[in-house]
Amino acid sequence: MTALRAEPVMAAQGFLWGFMYALLRPVTWRMAWRNVGRNPRRTLIVGSAIAIGLGATIVAMAVNYGMIFEMVASAIRTEVGHVQVHGRGFDAKPGIEFRIEPDQGVGPELVAQLPEIVAWAPRVRGEGLVSSPRASAGVRLVAIDPVQEAQVSVIDESITEGHFLGDDPRRVLLGERLADRLQVGVDDKIVLSVQDVSGDLTGEAYRVAGLFRTPSRELDEGAVFLPIGEAQRLLGIGEAISEFVIVSNDDRQLAALAARLQERLGPDLEVRTWEELRPMLVSMIKIFDQMGWIMYAAIFIAMAFGIANVLLMSLYERIREIGIVLSLGMPPARLVASLMVESLILTLVGVACGLGVGLLGVWALADGIDLSAWADGLDAYGMSPVIVPVVRSSDLTQPLAIAVLTAILASLWPAIRAVRIRPAEAVRHV
Repeated sequence: MTALRAEPVMAAQGFLWGFMYALLRPVTWRMAWRNVGRNPRRTLIVGSAIAIGLGATIVAMAVNYGMIFEMVASAIRTEVGHVQVHGRGFDAKPGIEFRIEPDQGVGPELVAQLPEIVAWAPRVRGEGLVSSPRASAGVRLVAIDPVQEAQVSVIDESITEGHFLGDDPRRVLLGERLADRLQVGVDDKIVLSVQDVSGDLTGEAYRVAGLFRTPSRELDEGAVFLPIGEAQRLLGIGEAISEFVIVSNDDRQLAALAARLQERLGPDLEVRTWEELRPMLVSMIKIFDQMGWIMYAAIFIAMAFGIANVLLMSLYERIREIGIVLSLGMPPARLVASLMVESLILTLVGVACGLGVGLLGVWALADGIDLSAWADGLDAYGMSPVIVPVVRSSDLTQPLAIAVLTAILASLWPAIRAVRIRPAEAVRHV
């Protein structure tokens, strides 16, 4: 009885070893290559379908990732930086009541301990009301050190009229949209009213040094930039700041950098990476990743049916030939290996062409897709009007891995049909 039970196990092991041996033999691959080329029209149709579908998907995903990565880059360049340090509670309720005091260890000494920090800048943030002779608007105050701010953001490069902040503390920057709303221009006077740290209402008159335009509509419509020393005086907070913005030379290790900063600064301050400050952008990247998997799944499911159909048709056309070679002693494991290799060859050729089509399409769009006609709508999402497609290494390796798995699965049904062929009946097939 034990011997009878062991026979199926030994047979399965023998089939598996025979299959692996046949799969590794060069003659199996040569035979499969010739079989793929027996009907070039059918092979060309299936291969072209794979190539066009995969190539189009790669281009579409590259454009999608180009948009989202442009949004991330714009957020980092214009305002967020890679890492920010705030007073405990500022993240939940931004305001001057949650400040970083000079004795809390945030400054050049801290930066000197961490060589991965390449630039940093202090800021003061607050809320206020800006008024002109014709209009008024609620705004965010963003007080900066002009020299250091130029190292962590592109505000200085975004000036469209006038000039960036300099030595004059009585000069401010406005976004173009805010300036249009207030109906003011360069050198015009505005009045900035704020509530200081004691709760008293105070205000000062300033001149507009320059106007800026960034990919962020929120910043262009509702922010006033002024020198940090002037804001500290106006708000009555001494030398305290609201946030400390950091730019790193390795954006893949930001979580580790934030952890080291948090350990050094202690529990009274909170350190946040851009992912934590802009969770919507992280969610959008995850959504695009899921969309990519769905698109690849749709393509490869269709591809599996196409490959299975080609193999079944090829099997039907060669049934008499297969019956003869089985009669001559060809092991079924070798026949299964041959069919699987045919599926792999057909798939890999189609995928290679698809990757080529996709990369060629991305190269053709390397200068970017100009969406200036929809610039106003793109500004609402912090996007540049020129979208440059982005191809990640995973966008090329993932389809290849999925394609190999699909080829193996697509060959299973034809392989099952093949091993069930009876040589005596097959040789009489016409």
